Amino acid sequence: MANDGYSDLQHPDSEYTDVQDPLSPYDQKNSNVAGKQPAPTLKTPVNGEVTILASFVWSPPISATTETDYFLNHKWHPSFADYVEITGLTPTSAPADFIALMGAITEFKPRSIKRLNFFTHSNKKVIGISGTIDDTDVTFTKDIDEAQIASYAASGLSFSVGSQTFSLDDVRGRFTDDAIFVLYGCDIAFDPTTLLTALKDLLKVSVVGFKDKNAYCPPAQTAGTPFNRTGEKIGVLKSGFSCASDSTRDWRSLINDPNAVKVAK
Repeated sequence: MANDGYSDLQHPDSEYTDVQDPLSPYDQKNSNVAGKQPAPTLKTPVNGEVTILASFVWSPPISATTETDYFLNHKWHPSFADYVEITGLTPTSAPADFIALMGAITEFKPRSIKRLNFFTHSNKKVIGISGTIDDTDVTFTKDIDEAQIASYAASGLSFSVGSQTFSLDDVRGRFTDDAIFVLYGCDIAFDPTTLLTALKDLLKVSVVGFKDKNAYCPPAQTAGTPFNRTGEKIGVLKSGFSCASDSTRDWRSLINDPNAVKVAK
């Protein structure tokens, strides 16, 4: 049996599970790496664009054939591997939490980032930073909400990566004056757009999100065969959504979708 239907995460009313895990060094706004390290050479983003992919993986791990079975039976969710296929990137790491995401921004030269894309899972209340997937839901192991973002904006950030210490001004200083931060996650711009506004206030950049679910569209799947994501497309859910007509490989263009919301700085 083949199936060319899309997945809108298969849980239209789900807010996902927000796991409260034990305190970590990140909860104190520190990101310390043991041992002194030389200051790294700062990167120059190609065409001013930086794309970061969140780590969401199947737990427990599943086979490629099982993934096909989950997809055909509406138990499938997009994972890190789908972000890789959509973007064409092959990153060697992903941010463990929000402070690590801020640290990744400081790897680039000042005033060099024109567009930051972050592929993740989210809902109306929180932005997922990392998590796991099973055949029932997506679970956040690290996430951040409006209140936490606002607290960072009010108190500032101070964190260390290797032998270097960074502040909120260092993070803000990586962006150009007209930069945008695009969040590819479900319901993240649902009205009221408090999450987007909080990020705008924190980073002093314009922020773009989507007020409905991101729909991932792998190619047709056949039962009993390994899952195939080659050529996978993405769209933004709407009434009557069809993968054939409403999804695209040009994921950058989705900021022009009617469901996209921009909160200007």
